Amino acid sequence: MVDDVKSSRMLIRGVLGKQGFTVLEAADGAEGVAVFERERPDVVLMDVQMPVMDGFEASRRIRELDRDEGTPIIMLTGAEDIQSIERAFEAGATDFITKPFSWPLLTQRIRYAIRSGQLMREVRHNRLREAAAQRIAQLGFWNWQPEADDFAWSAEVAEMLGCPLHSIATLEGFLKLVQSDDRERTRKAFQSAAASNLRVDLELRLSGCNGERVVRLIGERGVEGRDLHTFYGAIQNVTENRRTEALVDYLALHDELTGLANRRLFSQAIRQHLEKFRTEGSGCLLVAWIDLSRFHRHNDALGEAGGDALLAQVAQRLRMLAVDGLVARVGGDEFAALLHGSDPEALDPHLEHILDGLDHPFRVLDQETFLGFSAGVARFPEHSAEAEQLLTLAQEAQRIARAQGRRLVHCGEITAQMRNDTLSVERDLRRALQQKEFHLVYQPQMDLRLGRVVGVEALLRWRHPERGIVSPVEFIPILEESGMIDAVGAWVLDEACSQARHWELAGTPLRVGINLSPRQFHDTGLFDSIITATRKWGVAPKHIELEITESLAMQDPSRAIELLARLRGMGYKIAIDDFGIGYSSLEYLLRFPLDTIKVDRAFVRNVTESRADRAIVRAITVIAQTIGISTIAEGIETLRQCDFIEALGVNEIQGYLIGKPMSPADIERLITTFVRPGKGN
Repeated sequence: MVDDVKSSRMLIRGVLGKQGFTVLEAADGAEGVAVFERERPDVVLMDVQMPVMDGFEASRRIRELDRDEGTPIIMLTGAEDIQSIERAFEAGATDFITKPFSWPLLTQRIRYAIRSGQLMREVRHNRLREAAAQRIAQLGFWNWQPEADDFAWSAEVAEMLGCPLHSIATLEGFLKLVQSDDRERTRKAFQSAAASNLRVDLELRLSGCNGERVVRLIGERGVEGRDLHTFYGAIQNVTENRRTEALVDYLALHDELTGLANRRLFSQAIRQHLEKFRTEGSGCLLVAWIDLSRFHRHNDALGEAGGDALLAQVAQRLRMLAVDGLVARVGGDEFAALLHGSDPEALDPHLEHILDGLDHPFRVLDQETFLGFSAGVARFPEHSAEAEQLLTLAQEAQRIARAQGRRLVHCGEITAQMRNDTLSVERDLRRALQQKEFHLVYQPQMDLRLGRVVGVEALLRWRHPERGIVSPVEFIPILEESGMIDAVGAWVLDEACSQARHWELAGTPLRVGINLSPRQFHDTGLFDSIITATRKWGVAPKHIELEITESLAMQDPSRAIELLARLRGMGYKIAIDDFGIGYSSLEYLLRFPLDTIKVDRAFVRNVTESRADRAIVRAITVIAQTIGISTIAEGIETLRQCDFIEALGVNEIQGYLIGKPMSPADIERLITTFVRPGKGN
């Protein structure tokens, strides 16, 4: 209340105070401006005639301070003072009330003014949010009248496309911007829409003053009245999105240092050749795994930069030697070669030629360097018809070669021994479930925003009565191949649901992630098994997260989408592993009903040093944020990795920094004493 008459202020304060209002007082316009700037009230009652500064000037200054917030200013004027009322509105007043007051009317005008001010602020904030979203999304708007072939575009489209709007005022004018390969498809889409009620939904390439652009156009016909003759739509610049996707695809499939294929692309190439051979009915493959012996010595002697230069030279030489083949970097100092043909007898000399090439010296930093190595070989169709198994067998043969001090070992030389070992493990596994040798451990997952443990991943362990803890890498493939994974998988589901319910009842509910194996996922009874286990223990579905891999989901995508949608519809969480490694198209994969994307530890390991890994992680988080799902980064071991990952937008982390896989009791102790790493004493 701004009024120079103290009795008026006291009277208004008394009346409005009884109505629940808090009233601030000022004795002149200058004091009123100062109080407004300090307190930011919801509404201002402003007298006109005052010393020091009158109500008109005070209103102008308050409006300058208020900017677009729309705080109501109610001027108090004489009943016949029309001139003052006009000046008041010019000065920024939003309402007036004449003296003497009707107190009920004054109270209602104030309440109305406050509601009106709140509404104006909400409208302004919404408008600002929409404008910001439009800028961020690079959106423009258009409408088109087919009968007159008249296009109208919003102002930002000119900057987006790099052309004046008058040049695209017709469909033909717009088509001149469209690249020739996309032009006829665009023309037909608009013509078909004009002849029916079809939507326009196109992604196409444009050539303008700003260079090539990839845009998406979406539009549809109006629904009533004059709008029936007009199409209304939006245009979005998706150039950077497509470039990012292309970069992610490349980086996810190639080694950053050497430019060679990585293990993912190498496995894909094996699968593609296998499919081709099955179709054609002939062909053979040779897969070689090559390990550089004690490479750390060269790193120590040459320094990290010299070691990288040496690896780059090895990669270049292998690429030149593997004519018509494929070479990949599959580890820090490990490479793989894929040779194919119709004559298996021709592949061995080719491999020997490659290995002979590695015997020649390399020159780095003016020093001549020789490399030692060991290699292992597996073949199709002799040893396996599965891509990953061929790689595993070749790697196992290489390990034997290294242990025996040999240059090369073929898988066939060790097959019998391996078979005996496998049969022994299989016999022990068949007893393990009955003898209760399996148990689950749980690795904690921390929410970066909350700084607390919110979930765990359940991991299967086998405690052999003689061998002790057996690595899952050794026994899970055997469970899969033997079919025992069905029974063990059902036990894992039951055990994990039991533990999740225990934590619910203890008042510390955690989301429990359960990995589904390929055989489980393709079992028609999986849905019933999951429902049975959760209902048996009474655990809420929201506390169960089912984890599958991207490659697994893409084996039968239609069925996977249907199954996951049913489970997600019932409240179960769905997570996907090895996301974005190029196995499937991004557009197709995003159709999967997901809650979480897990960022593989392969991208996290070098995230503090590798710009490529950071680009991949950031791209994944942007994709996840765009479609409204969360991300978990695996393999976080250091605070520095955690800081980088958090800055890149990841929601949760999992790894040794938070905790190793541990027993349920250890998880409970961790929760009660947990302090976010880096925040404790």
